[in-house]
Amino acid sequence: MDFYGKFAEKGSFNKIAAVCSMALCFALMASGCGQQKENVTTMTIDAEGKVSYVIYEDFSEDYYDAAELSDMAEKEIAEYNSEYISEKVALLGAEVIENEDQSRVKLEMTFDSCQDFSNFNQEFLFYGTIKEAKEQGYKISTGLVDAKGEKLPDSYLEDNEDRHIVITDDRSRIKAPYSIEYMSNGTTLNGKKEADISAVTADTVQLLLSK
Repeated sequence: MDFYGKFAEKGSFNKIAAVCSMALCFALMASGCGQQKENVTTMTIDAEGKVSYVIYEDFSEDYYDAAELSDMAEKEIAEYNSEYISEKVALLGAEVIENEDQSRVKLEMTFDSCQDFSNFNQEFLFYGTIKEAKEQGYKISTGLVDAKGEKLPDSYLEDNEDRHIVITDDRSRIKAPYSIEYMSNGTTLNGKKEADISAVTADTVQLLLSK
């Protein structure tokens, strides 16, 4: 469940439609609904596994203004952080972006780790080496392909256990810390390190990185 979904479930955002599936958001973008390319929910993972998350979603100021939205988010974040000695989640900003006939909300958040992202959003996210993924019981697909559609070599996983992998059931756009070499079918690369995963039909998305 995503950030908005959590609030909607609790009634906090009962006047804002719970966020539609990421797949639908990307599908609308691809069909030319007037949404700007940069106004897409995006997850950025750095080399240390910290996560920056920029959320865009339709918004109606008839029900909430940006200050109320920020207060709600801060309250939920404070509740999460209270379980830890140090801050794990932070809200960097909340604003409403006005276009001709549409209002969108933009939330910028940071997470100390992929585990914190998973816990807070109730959506799965793993980043680590292939070896770490195996040790934690994750099954890495042997059907991953490169940008040309060529399948993962049979010995790749054994020969490259120090390479990193991203595994997630979230459908946000992903910016990885290293180049993406192999990926789940349906992934579209936007440059070497950025992936649009909205068309992936598998339950989880896997991205094998270059280092």
